[in-house]
Amino acid sequence: MTITDPDRIPATPIYTITVSSNGAATVDGEKVTEPGANPDRARVEALAEVRIKAAFMGRPVRVNAKEADGSTWPLIVAVDGTVTTLDHPHPTPPPQPARVPAQAPPAAPTTAPAAAAGAHATHAQEHAAQAAAAMREVAPEWNARVPEQYGPLWAELVAHETAGRLPEASAAAAQLETALTGAYGPLAPVTVQVMTTRAWLTLRQVEASEEWAETTELLVQTAQRRQEAKAPEEDTKRLIRNAHAVWLRLARDDAEYARETAEPVLALLVTDPDNANRSRAMIRRLERGAAA
Repeated sequence: MTITDPDRIPATPIYTITVSSNGAATVDGEKVTEPGANPDRARVEALAEVRIKAAFMGRPVRVNAKEADGSTWPLIVAVDGTVTTLDHPHPTPPPQPARVPAQAPPAAPTTAPAAAAGAHATHAQEHAAQAAAAMREVAPEWNARVPEQYGPLWAELVAHETAGRLPEASAAAAQLETALTGAYGPLAPVTVQVMTTRAWLTLRQVEASEEWAETTELLVQTAQRRQEAKAPEEDTKRLIRNAHAVWLRLARDDAEYARETAEPVLALLVTDPDNANRSRAMIRRLERGAAA
């Protein structure tokens, strides 16, 4: 991906990479490499960590890279790992408005949950705008409301998510998904959309939970379900990209298990020509592992 207009990238978040002369690297204070690493390698590892964050958000992100000599480089890191160095500092983020309490829960778990799953308010607003446009282009059943009898469960999910109680929101989504599956079947649009909501909620928690394997499996299963149900493609494609990003993180922690779970991730990637580079890189990674 080539960044042609950095001004179109939201001002937040701005991640901070710090690389010390002893090879220790951090991203927003979180350790990425230990002292003693090669500084160039440490920098690459830190950028790879930010690339995962970009993949989670589905768009390029801003970075300030602080070097051992005190210099700071403003960067843009794209979902595919492309790094662009800016010739000017990042814009100052606008002040955050005071949060207005929600007056009522959303009416349907269609494209709105994907917007709610954004890690930051700016991204959520962008995604909501994209979703609103997409709603006009998909079959009506994919924009249907949650049946009235399940409204309280949906309201409970939204209340937990709004309050930042993501584990509780995920549990509510799982309960609602089970109920809808029993009533309408696993491929009903409303069931698939609630499953998608559960996947986004789980993805938002993975950096804290470090449940890389479980999250990879859920993202894969959700993408497969959406393909089987012929759901709108945009969210399916985003799920596949995120499944790949989480799998990469899993491969860092548990290479053996990552090899065991690689096949379904790769099978999803090859369904989209836009993922050709990801597919080739994943195959090379697996070949290197097999040869080790």
